[in-house]
Amino acid sequence: MTSVDIVTIHLVWAEDVALRPSPHLLRGAIGHCFPDNPLFHQHDGERFLYRYPVIQYRWDQSGPWLVGLGAGAHFLKETEWVGMALNLGGCAVTVRDAICTFRLHEIRPAARLCRYRFAAPWLPFSQDNYARYQGLSRTKRCLELDRLAVAGVLLGLRGFGIEFPDRLYAAFEMKSARPCGYKGIQLMGFMGSLVANVDVPDGFAIGRAVSHGYGWITSAEKETSSDDSWGS
Repeated sequence: MTSVDIVTIHLVWAEDVALRPSPHLLRGAIGHCFPDNPLFHQHDGERFLYRYPVIQYRWDQSGPWLVGLGAGAHFLKETEWVGMALNLGGCAVTVRDAICTFRLHEIRPAARLCRYRFAAPWLPFSQDNYARYQGLSRTKRCLELDRLAVAGVLLGLRGFGIEFPDRLYAAFEMKSARPCGYKGIQLMGFMGSLVANVDVPDGFAIGRAVSHGYGWITSAEKETSSDDSWGS
């Protein structure tokens, strides 16, 4: 259907520091280094760009890393990371090593449902929408999460210029829920599994705040981080 370039950059600090996983701090620090490149921070001057982020920031038990999808992959690969000085919430660190991995993934309809796991909480609601969700019956809550899963996958695909040719089926199975901080507010995040009739790459993300490390998925056939290993 459509082949997408994917580059991941795993960062290793020169300093011996133990930092709490903080993808939002990583995003802010790196975005500060590239003020004129909106791919890194979704801002064109004072204007916010409403589009699917093609450079996203992650931090799990393996450490801090970035993922570049499509157009974002080129900029990550061409950037000189070693020696870059970053300020992570008041902690000064220097990049000692940047481990770059490149792969190509063909996003295409799947003959059977593919199962994925959320490696970081999915944020499908605003505060207002979540209040309305709480007023639904249990059955309608499940249907609403399924509906939002379909919408999230379709929006992510459109971020790559992909219009799904068939009817997209997706469903979410909840494992746990917890409040997550995002720009000074609390949104409800959901952990669990996603099934869909589309083959998407590990690292594909849906929902709100995906550039801040939320909502990314990986194949259920591979080992993933547990709820407790992810931080916001």
